[in-house]
Amino acid sequence: MRQKGRKKHLVVGLGASGRAVCELLLSQGARVCATDLRAMSEFNGALDSIEKAGAVLRLGGHSLEDFLGAETIIVSPGIALDIAPLAEARSQGIEIAGELEWASRQVSLPTVAVTGTNGKTTTTALIGEIVKQAGRRPFVGGNIGTPLSRWILSKEPADILVLELSSFQLDTASTFRPDVGVLLNITEDHLDRYQSFEAYADSKLSIFRRQNSADFALINGDDPVCRRRAGEIPGRRLSFAGSCGSAHASICGGAVRLSVPGKDTVEISLEKTRLQGAHNRENIMAACLAALCLDIGAAAMQAGVDAFPGFSHRVEWVRNWKGIDFYDDSKATNVGAVVKALEGFERPVLLLLGGRDKLGAYEPLLAPLAARGKGVFAFGEAGPKIYELLRGKVPAGLYPDLAAAFCQALRSAAPGDVVLLSPACASFDQYPSYARRGDHFKELIAGLNDF
Repeated sequence: MRQKGRKKHLVVGLGASGRAVCELLLSQGARVCATDLRAMSEFNGALDSIEKAGAVLRLGGHSLEDFLGAETIIVSPGIALDIAPLAEARSQGIEIAGELEWASRQVSLPTVAVTGTNGKTTTTALIGEIVKQAGRRPFVGGNIGTPLSRWILSKEPADILVLELSSFQLDTASTFRPDVGVLLNITEDHLDRYQSFEAYADSKLSIFRRQNSADFALINGDDPVCRRRAGEIPGRRLSFAGSCGSAHASICGGAVRLSVPGKDTVEISLEKTRLQGAHNRENIMAACLAALCLDIGAAAMQAGVDAFPGFSHRVEWVRNWKGIDFYDDSKATNVGAVVKALEGFERPVLLLLGGRDKLGAYEPLLAPLAARGKGVFAFGEAGPKIYELLRGKVPAGLYPDLAAAFCQALRSAAPGDVVLLSPACASFDQYPSYARRGDHFKELIAGLNDF
């Protein structure tokens, strides 16, 4: 029998969002049990505060008894939803929610939510910058930076929530409904977690599932999956696309033109933006269209676009050495992101590609590589698979690690070329994060001699 009194919550996964929701629950007087497959020694003291606050920790494995004894189970984004104890709890009618879902129930503010395979972080942060330029106070977080639970605990004031959401967060959001939902694109990713590409697309489109006619649904009119499934979206659907006048936000000359029924036409210059490439033009269009839905004026949009610095490891120019430009795009952990990066260059590109395979197809790389690829330098765990798929179709070589691939790319490069780290894979075969992989690439570049 379950104990009477305070509800018992089980938190599964003790990364940043799991720890934050534990603290939030404990602050509300809940009984909290928290479980993780990792041992206490792997957390380096990160769990001390929640243990002192009263959380019961179950580490090094999961106990079915803990799952079946909970009133609610709150899962972190990294937890696969088909693990046996979750499946059994689900069959017993126990509620399973994500950190985003649970936290969103605790707050009532206008909300912009951004998802998509690529571009989420840049677009979310740019919307936040535009909101700031308009004199409003945004909370910018979710899958980027600070979990929503952590912001609630901080009691920092905000007028609007601007959230980056992953498909994993959307999978456990049963009531969450954004006032403005943004879907940037859908390309193959996370096929190690989803049964099919369509299942992954379903997850992304679920951002709109509970919207109504008062809400805005923003989609990429140039994305084939978004176009094909647009009819499933219930909100007020607005689109952004590159060809001038083809959508509610489009690129006309050197500006973003916003033309939405009932609102004045607005043009935002791209002359001063530091966000370069076709993919970033899509991000800017989406951000400005979201701002228009929030009734933010052109001056604040322009100021935000001009001021926003962008992020490291996202087609980031690192250095020119002997006429060769080096770009760090380590954040490109899927093929769609690499395609966008390649399409942003008009010069020959030597592409460093590899890491931990995410089970997507590499064939979409063939067309942009045929147009501008000078060579592919495959490395890491997925290197042999990439090499076998691409060799004979594009110049390709196989190397054990990033350093070896970099050295060979350097030997093959000539003035005017681009050496691009855009791996299309996760980093976890050889690095703890995409950022550390990108930093290693920068260290290799910094070691080049200037002569």
